[in-house]
Amino acid sequence: MSLINIRTFRVFTITIVILICSILPAWSQEYDIQTGMDLNWETGDIIINTEAFIPASTENLTTARFRISEFIDRSLTEIAAESLDGLYLDSMKTVQNFLKENQTGMTKFDSLSYSGRKVSSSLSLDLSSVKNIYEYNIYTDLMPILISHKNPAPVPPMLNFEPTASFSGIVIYAADPLPLYGEAETGRLNPAVFPSIYDENMNIVASARMTEPEYLHRWGFTGYTSTIDPEIFENRVGLYPFYTTASALFGNNRTDILISEEAAQKILYNEANHRLIREGRILIIVAEE
Repeated sequence: MSLINIRTFRVFTITIVILICSILPAWSQEYDIQTGMDLNWETGDIIINTEAFIPASTENLTTARFRISEFIDRSLTEIAAESLDGLYLDSMKTVQNFLKENQTGMTKFDSLSYSGRKVSSSLSLDLSSVKNIYEYNIYTDLMPILISHKNPAPVPPMLNFEPTASFSGIVIYAADPLPLYGEAETGRLNPAVFPSIYDENMNIVASARMTEPEYLHRWGFTGYTSTIDPEIFENRVGLYPFYTTASALFGNNRTDILISEEAAQKILYNEANHRLIREGRILIIVAEE
């Protein structure tokens, strides 16, 4: 289950908390290990929390502590990848799915485990378990693994021309339950690394593939917030953003947004606004939970 505490432009409070209560696969056969993940969408920091329980028969607590801590260190790649099941990549996959299906990506991810990821290691207050905490960053660590393009794809051209304003950013309100495209129900938006934005005719308006890798490394394709703090807001979308409202959600993971055809035209008709997509100057307002 995931809990997203998205502040608004206090993006530092945008937090996703995922608890995996079941015992993890092969690498946990020696110890009972539980994991959790915290993700801060503003900074991109991913905190992996691990807890391994000390066997009741243990006689030397100090030795057991270091042995278990080292075991978790050696298993970090698998543990972290398992935890990333709660982080949506796009409308079809989680980051965990991507890593499991992409051997090159998993190899690169494995190399991250050997570059000082551990934040701390400690015993629980009741001395029954070892708790290790590790840190990754979605923009500096994961983006080089997840991005597949060096140059952005072109923003969709508009065949007709209508004069529209130049904006400093794009803000999409998607905090309320929304209809699910093609389904007779509603749901809430799930933040993702690579969401897509469509118009109501399912024509693509913007995707991460259209964004410069430089900006994906900086702050990702879109930002997520639940409250609008003008100072932080300005950093990404400027003083004169275009405001619109999501009209529906799309995708198995409920990560993609539909906006009205009129809103799409206001963004795409003016080529000056294409820069907003290339630079990821898009902010999505979501519900605070």
